[in-house]
Amino acid sequence: MNDLPDDVRRFLTGNIGSVAQLEMLLLLRSSRDHAWSAAEVSRALYTAPEMMSAQLADLHAKGLLEVSESPEPRYRYLPRVEGIDDVVARLADLYKQRRVAVISLMYAEPVDKARSFADAFRIRKEE
Repeated sequence: MNDLPDDVRRFLTGNIGSVAQLEMLLLLRSSRDHAWSAAEVSRALYTAPEMMSAQLADLHAKGLLEVSESPEPRYRYLPRVEGIDDVVARLADLYKQRRVAVISLMYAEPVDKARSFADAFRIRKEE
């Protein structure tokens, strides 16, 4: 899990909140020219449209998707920050090759943060 590239690890832990959101991002990236509605994404990924709406809005707020309103929001993969597409491309490759390592990182990170927070309150002997 620790052998994933640092920039991919930072991107994943800083921007992706769930496996469904990761798969959504990779789906939209794989078809850049198509503007997706939440209903289309939910059908493609077999998930609830309400969940997809919130996840799409979150990725848009993070600068990873473009949105157009006509008559419903439609999203396309279009990162606003230069260089992010390269990181997402490597993440897509890693997800194909080492799915378990990527998923493990996603779920391990909150535990590490909670452990660090708890350690701050540990009572230690003074030296």
